[in-house]
Amino acid sequence: MILTTPIPSFPDPRTPMPSVSEWKDPGYLKILWIQSPNFGKRPHGIDDVTTIVVHSTVIPTLQLTTAAFQRRQPNPVSSHFTIGKDGSIIQNVSTFQRAWHAGKSWNAAGRNNVNDYSVGIELVNADDGKDPYPDAQIQALCGLIAEMKRRFPIQEIVSHEFIAQPPGRKRDPNGFPFERLKYLGLPIYSGQNKGPVKG
Repeated sequence: MILTTPIPSFPDPRTPMPSVSEWKDPGYLKILWIQSPNFGKRPHGIDDVTTIVVHSTVIPTLQLTTAAFQRRQPNPVSSHFTIGKDGSIIQNVSTFQRAWHAGKSWNAAGRNNVNDYSVGIELVNADDGKDPYPDAQIQALCGLIAEMKRRFPIQEIVSHEFIAQPPGRKRDPNGFPFERLKYLGLPIYSGQNKGPVKG
């Protein structure tokens, strides 16, 4: 199914992290910006964002994933967006900044440091190959990617598994139906990446 409802405009000012008792998922295609402290500037000379990296959280809820992205220690991580199973969206980092989601990595062409030129999108999922990715979640992902295509010269969609080095270091988003993203008209790379893609 193709998303027909437009993603709403991106909110700001940013919202502080709510307490557990106050937390409420924003709802289908609604975006709440809860800023992660774990980000940095894109390196000098990186003018274009060309890659969308699709992840799965392993963490079971949107609230717990957002809380994990608030931690500065011991291994600070973040993504630009996290999408819940109902299509709720949390923005964690500005797309004009560098989120910390890819780790040691290279893309299909063999270009390394994928964090430098990518937007990372996390999907709430157990990453066991059995936990489903509901239609609402996939539609929200499609909407975000379409918005990123309008904002940046996006050239590819990749799985975290594909870009992670050494090969086999990551496997997410395990079981994701990447064929659902083909209508976006971008090359899609998943599975293990053992070297630059030729041709």
